[in-house]
Amino acid sequence: MIDFHCHILPGIDDGPSTLDESIQMAKLLSAAGYSTVYCTPHMVKNLYDRSNEAVYRSIKVMQRELYRQGIALRLLAGREYILDNHFLEYINNLMPLEGTSYLLIEIPSGSYQGMIIDSITAILHKGLMPMIAHPERCRILTDQRNNKIPKSLSFFKRNSIYAKMWLEYSYQHIDLLEWLLHIDCAFQCNAGSLSGNYGRSVQKAAQRFLNNGMYTHFGSDAHNSVFLEKLNHHLKYVNSSKSEMYSSLFFE
Repeated sequence: MIDFHCHILPGIDDGPSTLDESIQMAKLLSAAGYSTVYCTPHMVKNLYDRSNEAVYRSIKVMQRELYRQGIALRLLAGREYILDNHFLEYINNLMPLEGTSYLLIEIPSGSYQGMIIDSITAILHKGLMPMIAHPERCRILTDQRNNKIPKSLSFFKRNSIYAKMWLEYSYQHIDLLEWLLHIDCAFQCNAGSLSGNYGRSVQKAAQRFLNNGMYTHFGSDAHNSVFLEKLNHHLKYVNSSKSEMYSSLFFE
């Protein structure tokens, strides 16, 4: 299995604070059947904003220790970018998931639609493909009304002057989730969402998205070993699940 979203690196964000804690997480992931983990620490200005170089250094140190202890887990680099007012400051130095064109992004529930569309459009212009982290936990996506993308949206894209004139109008009339699907964004489900780790409403949203075939990737979004111990119980359920759609996504 591949974990596409994990806060396993020590001392980078709100994940483990020591290498020993990170190694314990690695042992649990390996025991659960993972072979590869994308290390995706938060990128939030003035809170979790260590450099990309610091991420690479941390991966190198931890991978060396995994080899030394005989833990068969491959670590790959990435970041989880929050789409806030500071995101565009990082647009020229983004870290996609290693070996891919996917950029893992989190849409905060308090953000507004226009900023999200602007940020994702900037990502696309960089030749990268947004991967939406745990959309089932994002209120702006789960509570969308049944507005449809206007037929004139392509016109707005082609004509920058008119786009600016009608930007506010178009933002108000676009169903954000429909728009994200229209541009072929990837969607990453948290493994614990389907088991109810984040509450009943998140579980229902995750099941609805799963049934609609929206998810393209899964991840643990683990920050500590306690969470992973609980998650391992859920993975046993997944392994015996009759849902081919679920299993085919989870077990890469």
